[in-house]
Amino acid sequence: MLFDPKLSVSAGLDHLADRLNPIIAAKFATDLPDHPWTVVLTQLDQLAGKPPKLYSATDLQCQLKMFTRRLGKLGYPFDDNRQTVGTLGRELTIVRNARAHGDPFTCLDAWRAHDYCFRLLEHFGDKQGLERSNELRQEALVAYVEEQGIAPAQAFSPSQPIVSPESEGLDGTNSLPNPEKETEYELVSPDPEVFIREPVAHPSIIGNTRLSFQPWEPVLVGDISVLDDLPKMTAKQKVRAVAIEIVEAEGPIHVDRLAQHVATSFGVRKLYSNRATKIIRQAKSAGLLIDGEKFVWPEGVTPETWMEFRPNSNEVDRPFQHISPTEIANAMRFLKGHSPNMSDEELNISTLRTFGRKRRTKQCAIQLEKAIALLRSQSTPHEVGQS
Repeated sequence: MLFDPKLSVSAGLDHLADRLNPIIAAKFATDLPDHPWTVVLTQLDQLAGKPPKLYSATDLQCQLKMFTRRLGKLGYPFDDNRQTVGTLGRELTIVRNARAHGDPFTCLDAWRAHDYCFRLLEHFGDKQGLERSNELRQEALVAYVEEQGIAPAQAFSPSQPIVSPESEGLDGTNSLPNPEKETEYELVSPDPEVFIREPVAHPSIIGNTRLSFQPWEPVLVGDISVLDDLPKMTAKQKVRAVAIEIVEAEGPIHVDRLAQHVATSFGVRKLYSNRATKIIRQAKSAGLLIDGEKFVWPEGVTPETWMEFRPNSNEVDRPFQHISPTEIANAMRFLKGHSPNMSDEELNISTLRTFGRKRRTKQCAIQLEKAIALLRSQSTPHEVGQS
């Protein structure tokens, strides 16, 4: 029978979803005796200020969110100190999204997908599920070997980074230059009060503390040839699938940061403007909202409706100019609400600290002014002081 990579990947993902549901349910059996484990995702959306969604315990997308998102006060309950589950979860999320969008798969893509599935089930000790997962992985490997005309001994090893010529001579970093990065090593952390939220009627298993910013951890899902082939539909679909997942995890996210994350996912660590433009074009084509300040928003979330913000320390790599003015304004509104007599200068200092900053550099000042202007357009004069 002729090997069909797309059908093979679907079989592997469906098998994985069947095996993961009881594994996740068992983890929360004690804490959620009368509710499905998907209530955790509903509570997470509430904390993130996102509109409610319907979640299914048998949906692989929902299952993988449990592995790749910080679950409030629970942290990452499925992961180990090597972030095995989170890494595999992000890789599998990209595969899952590609299947959902009808993207084509190669024999190599199929082998990688099955290898991710196998390693995840292996981590959870699911011996019964491993048998079928390994069968699918072996079938894909044989198909790849036959397709390439090579001996099995020459088969590639998984997850080998493919570094593009664009990254030669770099220091190994994978982010855009950050002129706003603090030069001193003093830790700048948000004040504890910014994590305090209004009490809720029904206690949540993940707590009611405000969520901090959790950066997307890039995983290698392809090589630079995908970005080189961007005029082709196959490449476009792969880039869009990655972009959608990154925006879902980090959004609102600046287009430059999004482009760099996507490029890193395909082995490019230093991104030039022409390639960045092509990546951003795919984000637009994927239907993602890009506002006038060049921030990309997750599905169902808009600058007009989102009232949350995500504090972070200076240990987190998020340049201040890559924080949406909407998010900064939301933080200012919270701070001003808790300290109505706060002066403009005190508000600026507290806001910078909320996002791990101490020095008001030129770029920081620009973002603060944008946020203040936005806040004034939404508030009465007494709510935000006049400069």
